[in-house]
Amino acid sequence: MATTTAPALTNHDRFLIQKCEDAIRDGITLEQWCKSGGGARQEFALSPGVFKLKNRAEGYFGNIMLNGEGRTVMGCRQYIDFARCDHPRAAELLQEFVLGQFLTLAHWKNEDGHPGGFGITHSLYKTVDGEYGQTPKTEQAGAMDWRDMGTKYRWMMLTVLINDFSLKMGPMKQYLNEAACVVPLPEFMHVVKNPTPEYVLEVSIGYPFIDYAPIPNFFGYGPGKFGIAVKLYSFFLTADGQIKVVMEFASAPRAEKVFDLKGLDPVYGLADLMQKLTLGAFDSRWLHDMMDTTMLNEHCSVHQLLMDGTSTVWQNWIAKQPA
Repeated sequence: MATTTAPALTNHDRFLIQKCEDAIRDGITLEQWCKSGGGARQEFALSPGVFKLKNRAEGYFGNIMLNGEGRTVMGCRQYIDFARCDHPRAAELLQEFVLGQFLTLAHWKNEDGHPGGFGITHSLYKTVDGEYGQTPKTEQAGAMDWRDMGTKYRWMMLTVLINDFSLKMGPMKQYLNEAACVVPLPEFMHVVKNPTPEYVLEVSIGYPFIDYAPIPNFFGYGPGKFGIAVKLYSFFLTADGQIKVVMEFASAPRAEKVFDLKGLDPVYGLADLMQKLTLGAFDSRWLHDMMDTTMLNEHCSVHQLLMDGTSTVWQNWIAKQPA
């Protein structure tokens, strides 16, 4: 990958490397939990908004065992009619796009002029031989090629600038600078021919989030403050050229804070205190469920915008591919 000398690792780099290893350990378990259906859980419809592509979103609350410890889980699944492909090499090109192009190309200008989608750079890595390193600064733009995972690299850390993260106040929308560090690894990549009678190909990628916020924020739950979380993207191709996308997000434990103001949360903290002072007459669980659902809706909104924009990127990319 690198053509120039890689920079020496700093103490902060080694701090992030340990965070990556921790996220991988628990992220593999959480990804497998998601892929297996998550066991018994409470499911409910989500309403993230109105978008370009036909979609449906559902949320859930559940439980998982991580490192011998029971944890709560909150998550969501999104089902999207992404695009169609009449190209004679549809299966080959969908695999090429998802593994080699998707995350790197998933950025654009929104109608209001603000950047949309993701801004991605890749930096720290671990080779399959166990050597840690960092990509030279001049070569960090974009994501890595997923086909290098498990052959050259054990994992690669990506920093993801989440361009569409915003707060909505009536008709006003305020974009916020938010970013996450994630760790692609081969266990999160799946290429399956004929996975079901309905589909001829599945191409899936994903990653765990590390417990670190590259841009400090005042949220108690969000990038860098999930505990352990995973994001999964699955692209499915039908025999008649339809492309469907299923995205899943899960985090454990459920949100313990809405805001983090010097360690204090005026939302959940106050509600839990009221429950304690009233000896349970005030039950804070309804507020937790409502706010957790609101957070899941926001997550779905950001990622539905990602798919809306990526659908156009895909159409432009596939139009340039030779037969």
